[in-house]
Amino acid sequence: MKNKFIKIITFIFLASNIFLYPIKINAQDKSILFISSYSPGFTSFNDQVKALTDELNPKYDLQIEYMDGKKFKSEQSEETFYNLLKFKIKNYKKFDAIILGDDMALNFGLKYKNSLFYDIPIVFFGVSEEDNIKKAKELNINGGVIEHPSISENLSLINRLYPKNSKEKRNLVLITGNSKKYKKEIDEFYSFKDSYKQFNFKYLPMPSEVNNYFLNDLSKLDPNKDIVFFLYPYRDGAGKSISVKESINIINENIKTPIFTNLSYDIYENMIGGKVINHYEQGKEAAKLINDILNNKISSPKFINNDEANIWMFNYNNLKENNISLNSIPKESIIINKPIPFWVKYKGLILPVSFTILGFILIIIALLIRSMRHKKYHEELRRAKQLAEDANNAKSNFISNISHELRTPVAVISSSNQLLRKLNYNANSNIDNTLDIIDQNANRLIRLINNIIDIAKIDSGFGDLNLKNVDVITLIEDTVLSVIPYAMSKELEIVFDTNVEELIMAVDSEKIERIVLNLLSNSIKFSRNNSKILANIVVKNKELKFIVKDFGIGIDEKNLSKIFDKFTQIDDSFTRYNEGSGIGLSIVKSFVDLHDGTITVHSKINEGTTFKVSIPIKIINTDDTASGDTLSNVNIELSDIIR
Repeated sequence: MKNKFIKIITFIFLASNIFLYPIKINAQDKSILFISSYSPGFTSFNDQVKALTDELNPKYDLQIEYMDGKKFKSEQSEETFYNLLKFKIKNYKKFDAIILGDDMALNFGLKYKNSLFYDIPIVFFGVSEEDNIKKAKELNINGGVIEHPSISENLSLINRLYPKNSKEKRNLVLITGNSKKYKKEIDEFYSFKDSYKQFNFKYLPMPSEVNNYFLNDLSKLDPNKDIVFFLYPYRDGAGKSISVKESINIINENIKTPIFTNLSYDIYENMIGGKVINHYEQGKEAAKLINDILNNKISSPKFINNDEANIWMFNYNNLKENNISLNSIPKESIIINKPIPFWVKYKGLILPVSFTILGFILIIIALLIRSMRHKKYHEELRRAKQLAEDANNAKSNFISNISHELRTPVAVISSSNQLLRKLNYNANSNIDNTLDIIDQNANRLIRLINNIIDIAKIDSGFGDLNLKNVDVITLIEDTVLSVIPYAMSKELEIVFDTNVEELIMAVDSEKIERIVLNLLSNSIKFSRNNSKILANIVVKNKELKFIVKDFGIGIDEKNLSKIFDKFTQIDDSFTRYNEGSGIGLSIVKSFVDLHDGTITVHSKINEGTTFKVSIPIKIINTDDTASGDTLSNVNIELSDIIR
C-alpha cells in the first residue's frame, strides 16, 4: 500500500511539472530547506542560491525545492507540492530551518505553517507584498528580509547630480507598473515634488504586454530634457507577460536619456545604476538570520525593513557617458566595468620593474661606451666574417668545379674498363676479377663525386627538382628489387610490400631512386647476417610513406638527433668496417625536403632501426614521363657495400 502511494505521488509530481531541485553543500548534521517561488531559469534564482551557499555555515546541509511560479497555479499543483513536502519530512528527516524565497513561497509557508512546518524556524527574503509581511509577523515567523525599492535615496542622488539650472526644468520620469498595484511607490515618488522643484515629476506606466503606445511614449523622451527612474514592476509576479530581461531590453533599446534604476540586473545594460535591490545581498542577510537563530543568538522575530538590504551599484561606462564623476556618488558604491588603475593592477610589480628599468638604463649606457670603444674591432670582425663567407663560397665553387673535372677521367676509366672486358672475352677469370675491382672502385668514386656535387649545390641554394608524373609504386618497387642480389650476397632477405598497386605523382625519379637506394644501403650495412629488411609503401591521407625497417645493431638514442648531419658517422668503431663518407643520409634528407616531405628515424640498440619518409602526393600538368637507368644507379649507390 505504501509503495502504491509513493507511485501515485510521483506520477502527480511529474504530471504537474513541479520539479525537485536538491543541492547539498556537504553531508552535514543540520539540514535547511530553501523553497523558491521560481524555477532555476528565473533571473534571481542563481543569485539567491549562491548567497545561501556562500553564507551558511559549512556544517549545514542545504536542500532546495522550487515551485516554478509560472506553472504553479492550480489547487492540484499546490496540493501535490504540499504532499511531497509532507512525505519528505515524515519519511526522511525533519528540517532544522526553512527559508522561503519571494512572495509565492512565503504565502505557501504561511498557509501551511502549522500543518506542515510545525515548530521549525522560518525565515523569508525577497518579499514585497504588504499583506504577506503583515501575516508573517502575526504568525510569529522567526524573521525575514523585506524587499523595498530605494525611492528616497535614488531621488536624493538624482537631485545632487542634476542641480537647478537657469534654463527650463528637466522632467523626472518614473517608469513602473500600473497605478493601482504601485500606488504606494508612485505616491512616495510624488511626495518629493515640492522638495526637488528643479524637476517636473512625471509618471509613465509600463504595461504587462508592451504595445506601440508605450513604445511611442518612450521615443518622445529627450536626452537633454528628461531623466528616467526605472522602478522594475516586481509586484506583477512570476506569471506576468513581461520578464525582467525583456523589460530591461525594452527600456535600454528605446530610451536614450540618463536612466537610474532600483534593480541590480539592469545595471549591466545601459542604465547608470543607483541604490538597488540585490538578491544576492538579500540571500546573505537571510542566511545570517538563520545562523543566528540556530545558534541561539536571537530569540525573538527579527525583520530587515525598508531598503536596509539594498546596495549602491553603478555601471562605470554609463557614468562616464553621462559625465557623472565617481566623486559624486556614494563612496561605498560597487562599480562594475570599472577599469583597474595601472598602479593598482600592477602595484606588486612597479618597484621591481622600476629597479629593472634603471638597471637596464645603466647597462645600456655601459654597452654604448663599450660599443664606441670597440667600434673598430666590430668593423674588423665584420670584414673577417665577409672574408670567411667569400672563402666558403669559393670552397663550394672549387668543390663543384673539381668534382665536375673528376667525372671526366672516371668516365674514361669506366669506358676503358668496359672495352677491356670485351677484349678479354673468353679470357681467364683472374682478369675478370681485376676488371670487377676497377668497376667497383670507379663506381665508388662516381658516388663520392655525385654526393660532393649535391652537397655543394644544396649548400649554395641551387638544389632543384626535375619533376615528372610517374608511377611511383613501380619506381620504388623496381629499385627495391634491384637491390635484392646485393642483400643476398650479405645473407639478408628484403621483403617488399605496398597497400596500393599504382600511384601517379610528380617526383624527381633520379632523386627518389637515390633516397631508396641510400636507405637500403644503410640497412644492409648495419644488419646482421640471416636477418630481414622490410621495405613498405603506405598511401594514406594524400601522402606517400616509404618505410625501411631493419633488425640490426641500432642507434643509440643520444645520437639520433645528429643522424642527418653532414660528414657524420655515428659509431666509428663499427662503421670503420663499412665504407662511407657520412653524407648519404644528409643528402637523403635534402632530397626529401626538396619534395616538401619529411624523414624520421626510430631506433633501439641491438633491436634495429626504422626510417620513415613521407612525401605529399602532387600531380603536375605535363605529358612527360620519367625513366632512369636503375641498374646503373644501384651499382653506383651500393658500391660501398660490395666486397
